[in-house]
Amino acid sequence: MLLENHKKITEKDLESANLIWNFLSIRDTIQKSDLIIVLCSHDLRIAKYAVDLYKQGLAKYILFSGGLNFFTKHIFPNSEAEAFANLAISENIPKEFIIIENKSSNTGENIQFSKQLLYSLNLKFENIIAIQKPSMTLRIKLALDKQWPDGNFSIASPNYSLFDATHSHINLFMIINEIVGDLQRIIEYPKLGFQSDTIIPDKIILAYSQLIENGYNLHLNKSSF
Repeated sequence: MLLENHKKITEKDLESANLIWNFLSIRDTIQKSDLIIVLCSHDLRIAKYAVDLYKQGLAKYILFSGGLNFFTKHIFPNSEAEAFANLAISENIPKEFIIIENKSSNTGENIQFSKQLLYSLNLKFENIIAIQKPSMTLRIKLALDKQWPDGNFSIASPNYSLFDATHSHINLFMIINEIVGDLQRIIEYPKLGFQSDTIIPDKIILAYSQLIENGYNLHLNKSSF
């Protein structure tokens, strides 16, 4: 079990976190589209998954969206989008079909800056596959519903569980903090107009409250908490 230096992850923590992970993770049926848009993160497996879909002929273009945030600035030298694009290029994806948006620092900016970039390039895509980490897929769907309502999106992610979410740059303690923060944003952001609303079962709210009480609060937006 991966541990953060000052916090032991209990079995109850894992049970609560797994409930939240599964609630946050959705997968649409993927069909041939015009564009794959990748909302980048700390996890390069997402880039590899986008490459795999591209090689299956599911889209002609890939847009990688992501600058740097407080965490990824310690991982990538330039931007998330450039790191993801470099992986795609190393997998023989033609550069002319890769679009890079490297200024955004959060999900809302991913969406808004990507829309603006496509408009500036005079590119219009009807059907789009949107890719993120599994635990971000519900949040992405709700944000796109609100901020890009005229887009026809399929939401996708590589199929891995909470227990396989760790990689060389992030441990399980930080993953649990991350999903607690993501759920907080699903709760709070509809009130701010950033996302569509959704029903959150009582057992998910209970698991969320228990994890916060147990110290998983590093990714919370304190202004909303």
